[in-house]
Amino acid sequence: MHKPVRIIIADDIRPFVKGLREMLTEIPNFTVVGEVLTVNHVISIVQSLKPDVIFIDINWREDRGGISTHQHNELGLRAIKDIKTKFPEVAVIAMTAYSELIESARQYGADIALQKERLNNFEELEDCVLRAIEIARSPSRQRTYEPLTERERQILTLMAQGLTESEIAEYLRWGVGVVKRDSRAIFDKLQVRNRAHAVARAYDLGILPKGSSWSPETE
Repeated sequence: MHKPVRIIIADDIRPFVKGLREMLTEIPNFTVVGEVLTVNHVISIVQSLKPDVIFIDINWREDRGGISTHQHNELGLRAIKDIKTKFPEVAVIAMTAYSELIESARQYGADIALQKERLNNFEELEDCVLRAIEIARSPSRQRTYEPLTERERQILTLMAQGLTESEIAEYLRWGVGVVKRDSRAIFDKLQVRNRAHAVARAYDLGILPKGSSWSPETE
């Protein structure tokens, strides 16, 4: 029998924690060993319970007397960084309701970063946990990557939709040479060799949420 996967959930929204716990405990070989409702207790709980995986929210909305939304985000991001610094073997799955925070979480060390809405499917939830463990334990794990420019993100999104370089150039009204140059920059930044691997890595890193799309502004 495989060793149970030990999981901690860190989030200050009790109904969400309850729902996620119920889903995780329905998956064979997964066990939720702890819950953290206060971001300041995350490190001590991880140290005490020694989980394989922690689901942690990025945005903490505790009553802390006038702390801004930005500062709330920083609490979660710092916690992610502290976990990966002190317990690199623990797989960190960063959760958020805000897509714009996903890249920041990945840069702070999260093994996987995704929107909470993607956690309502048993199959995807199980896959997310197993992929996070695999990433965290990989000897070649790259915990940071050079951020993509807005133009590179546009190209990557269209790659994910199956467009060729010529089609991307036509769609964005750019030269094919520009698209080729920026595609090479994307490959270098994500440390991949081709567009298929670039798209797959972008999904793993949370750069592209599944089902993402981009449309140019109308003139």
